[in-house]
Amino acid sequence: MTSEKKQEYTLKITNASPTGIIVILYDLAIDYIKEAGDCFEKGDHEGAKTQCTNAGRVLGDLISSLDFTYGISFPLYRIYEYISKEVSMAVIRNDKSALTDAVRLLSSLRESFDELSRQDDSGPAMSNTQSVYAGLTYGKGTLNESTSFASDNRGYTV
Repeated sequence: MTSEKKQEYTLKITNASPTGIIVILYDLAIDYIKEAGDCFEKGDHEGAKTQCTNAGRVLGDLISSLDFTYGISFPLYRIYEYISKEVSMAVIRNDKSALTDAVRLLSSLRESFDELSRQDDSGPAMSNTQSVYAGLTYGKGTLNESTSFASDNRGYTV
């Protein structure tokens, strides 16, 4: 994943609601799995292994975010475990075919949680974050970002 993509995800996370963060985790897992598939096509087994490991970490975060006081958490747990197993088996078999099913399942779940996040009006999960302003500079035609932070107490609060 490029550093620009990482910065984009970081900015999204700092401004997202709790359910929005789950949507971002789905996006991350999908991106990592797609990158693993690209590595398999190029014959880069180590790169595929790294991307699958990253996807597995994100799936672990999704599992740890489940609240088992709600009944929906049990089938979600089983789905996440299945996807995690398929991603691991893709590395062991050196075969990307299982990754297609994983992306399909994650994309379907992402759509559902995206709909939920649109209804979530709880505000950002993180507070005490920097604001980022972007705009075109005069004469250069490039996009510059600057941050603004008014507090002496720097750091994220979740």
